[in-house]
Amino acid sequence: MKKKISILIVAVMCLLLILTACKKDEEAGNEENSNYDEFVGIDEDENGVPDWQEREIELIYANRFYGENDEANPMVLNIEKFMDEYPNITVVRDRQFTGDNDDFSELEMLTARSIEGSLPDIFYSPLAAEAYDREFTLDLTPYIESDPDAEWIPDNARSLMQSYDGEEIYGVPWMSVGQFPAVNLTLLKENNIAIPSYDWTFEDYENLRNEVAKLTPNNPIFPGSIDFSQLGPHYFDSIPNGWKGYNSETGKFDFANSTNFGAYFERFAREAKQGLHFYDLSEEERVKKVGNLGWAWGDGLEAVGNIWLYALSGDVNEIKGKRGIEIDVYPMPIAPEGGSTKIHAYYDTLSLSSSLADDPVKAEAAFQLLKWLTYSEEGLKAKWALIDEYTGLPEDAPLRAEDRLLDFIQGWPITNNPDILQEHPLVKGFPEDSELAIYNFDAFKNEAFQQQLSDPIPYPRHLPAVANVYSNLNTWELMHKIRDEGVRYSDIATEWDEMLNEQLEEYLRQYNNQ
Repeated sequence: MKKKISILIVAVMCLLLILTACKKDEEAGNEENSNYDEFVGIDEDENGVPDWQEREIELIYANRFYGENDEANPMVLNIEKFMDEYPNITVVRDRQFTGDNDDFSELEMLTARSIEGSLPDIFYSPLAAEAYDREFTLDLTPYIESDPDAEWIPDNARSLMQSYDGEEIYGVPWMSVGQFPAVNLTLLKENNIAIPSYDWTFEDYENLRNEVAKLTPNNPIFPGSIDFSQLGPHYFDSIPNGWKGYNSETGKFDFANSTNFGAYFERFAREAKQGLHFYDLSEEERVKKVGNLGWAWGDGLEAVGNIWLYALSGDVNEIKGKRGIEIDVYPMPIAPEGGSTKIHAYYDTLSLSSSLADDPVKAEAAFQLLKWLTYSEEGLKAKWALIDEYTGLPEDAPLRAEDRLLDFIQGWPITNNPDILQEHPLVKGFPEDSELAIYNFDAFKNEAFQQQLSDPIPYPRHLPAVANVYSNLNTWELMHKIRDEGVRYSDIATEWDEMLNEQLEEYLRQYNNQ
């Protein structure tokens, strides 16, 4: 009996300890969430409905993308879906920002509006670092950190959303547009060369090109290439970020430590000497070999090419549709030892006005619109559903999905949530009897490729000095010096690092003195 009582006492004590621990965890969680109570879920009348869903709110939206005509602008049409979902919110497009302005002009327009005290509530952030420095942007940290859906935002997009000083989240990308490989299946089949699988490696890629290179001297065809010039230091040597040699951990350019990238460029320069690159031929050699053709990839003369996601519509229509060349898009080959398999991309970002800090209810409504346009499941599905609405319309209709598919898709979303990615139009594909069936590529169903597209290496627009130096940097010059002057990569990499890092430091000195 005593033994049974002892066991019972121990069990009760254990249960009490567990309940106490759970209560502490719950209290800690509540305490952590309470840090954002003044920003998120405000419900002053305590009726269980957040105030941003009840109060009549008008939001001013400023973005030039996809055209001035709202009725033919897929992003504006998706905003209308948001207003249908939340009828208490009215979104008005700011007409000053609908024209085709460049990023620098748009930054000055925002500056003028800031001085006037009339910044748009939600706007395209043209030069992210400068927009943050000029205090245009609302800190989105409370919204992102308290949103479970934001946990699906991939690491590289999340790092880009962070201001360069780490103080705030200045905006959210509504899309990334990456560059990925493509393969000319027609050329391979006609020359009895094996078609690679989607899980190909860098060695497979090189072997494929070597097979084509054997035929090049006597045929008007070329191996072609994946453009490693921009991402090479990351792909071959795992330099953090590594876009055009910039090391995001050290804050310096780091070509000297990109030795595998250097070896690749030296091989590539030797190929140029052998006449294996279409664009390295003189005009006379080119005409003699291929006639008047001038776009090697589009003319079907290269085995491997590159496609930017934003240009997918035009490239596929022209190459596959008009020219009848069978191509397939591919994931990045698995990087060689010492490297990291990623693609590179540009992100376009939306920010909220810093003036919204004075009205937290309106700020939350603006964030919900921002989320709808960027990474929310509801918003993405609403956007993609527009494709069905605008498919099969007369050819003279102001907006047709068949003509502007990528304006509806708007790049790749910044989420690696598999449930959402399965709904992506390029993943789902199109009916075989549709004009859009030309965009059916099995590669988009490949999960590894989906993750590459969701988490590419971002062009660092949020780092002012790096973005400035990039404007003066052409990594192909490295290969050209090796090709034309016979120098080794190791002879010039350190020189390039010194030059670029001096430019970084000089720019930062000027930037910090402004």
